[in-house]
Amino acid sequence: MNMLLERKVTIDQSSAPTNKHPRPRVLHLINNFEIGGTERQAVELLKRLDTDRYDVRLAALRNLGPLYGEIAARFPSVAEFPLTSFYDANAVRQVLRLRSLMVREQVDILHAHDFYAGMLGIPAAQYTRVRVIASQRHLQLSDRRVHIWGQRLINRLAHRVLVNSEAIRRRILTTSGVSAEKIVVINNGLNLLEQPPAPQATHDELCHELGLQPEVRFIGIVARLREEKGHRFFIDAARRVILSTDNVHFVVVGDGPLRHEIQAQANRFGIGARVHFVGDRMDASRLYAGFDVSVLASLHEGFPNAVLEAMTAGVAVVATAVGGVTELIQDNSTGYLVPPANAEALAQRITFALGDEKGRAAIAARGCEFVKRFSMGKMVKAVETLYDELYTTRKSERNCLPALEGPVVQAFQPDGALPRRAKASGSEA
Repeated sequence: MNMLLERKVTIDQSSAPTNKHPRPRVLHLINNFEIGGTERQAVELLKRLDTDRYDVRLAALRNLGPLYGEIAARFPSVAEFPLTSFYDANAVRQVLRLRSLMVREQVDILHAHDFYAGMLGIPAAQYTRVRVIASQRHLQLSDRRVHIWGQRLINRLAHRVLVNSEAIRRRILTTSGVSAEKIVVINNGLNLLEQPPAPQATHDELCHELGLQPEVRFIGIVARLREEKGHRFFIDAARRVILSTDNVHFVVVGDGPLRHEIQAQANRFGIGARVHFVGDRMDASRLYAGFDVSVLASLHEGFPNAVLEAMTAGVAVVATAVGGVTELIQDNSTGYLVPPANAEALAQRITFALGDEKGRAAIAARGCEFVKRFSMGKMVKAVETLYDELYTTRKSERNCLPALEGPVVQAFQPDGALPRRAKASGSEA
């Protein structure tokens, strides 16, 4: 894959698209359709794009996950480009397959929805007429060099970088050497229901499901069980809250690699009977209405769906003041903010919110009103405007991705090796 990035290739005009199709042809590329914020936003967008204006196609690294069922009728065929590593012959093969598909199908715009889609799509689009939108929906995917340097390379080579918060935009500007004009901020969209779930009925259903008495109060967290979501601090905070508060139970919605470890932590603290792991739920957005307080314990975030969905359900949110969270929550006005990685502060804020029912209700109401501005329709319209702008400029600008100055950053090297030009790029934020 390095060779694909480093070679200087002349466009083969005989294989270049003729652009005889009347609508801009947009290929969406996503990692998979598992339950997650990125996947949910992509699926909601794909449901709503105007097919009279755009010829929309869909591809995935793996067509796995329950969310595909929601768009299967609209996209019955999904091309797959499975990756097992960035460092083997299969990676090169999948890049060439994707490139061939885009040239053959005369794709105008490639919309890569996540890091892995970007790592596949960027080299595949090199020296073709395809315009690339790379999405970054996180401040930092992980501390691994392949993720840090890979994201920088993706952002530098894409025609547009689509982010969902000002916090991510600022991070890219300070770490990636990307011009401000290239970055487009489009906030997540919300399904604003005319008839939201009834809080008491949802609470009672959850009590029945978990075999609990109706007077129980619920503190909920909805997130993949991964390190950056801060579940360790949530469980530690739960231990502290339980010591001082009666009839409170904690609900963990979601699954992930840390599930068994987090469950073991709860059992080790002696609170296993008060912490309920309900796994991935297709009705997760409905469950918020049954919580007394919703928690986001993340160590870093982009523009979290979990906060948006809790606020639209009319539930007070206690969240860590990271990334785009502060664009949604004003402390003690539309929610409660705490520093990240601080179980004591998190527990204190949860306890305070539970004890101030009137104040909590007022904050929940203000939060619910605030998030009405983030409609799904507004998000879709903004994305369509981006497509129109790219399709128009595609005809007048140079029809290839921008070349890097000097040696190409070796973003695909294994973690043991430092990328070239690392010193010139400055220190990591």
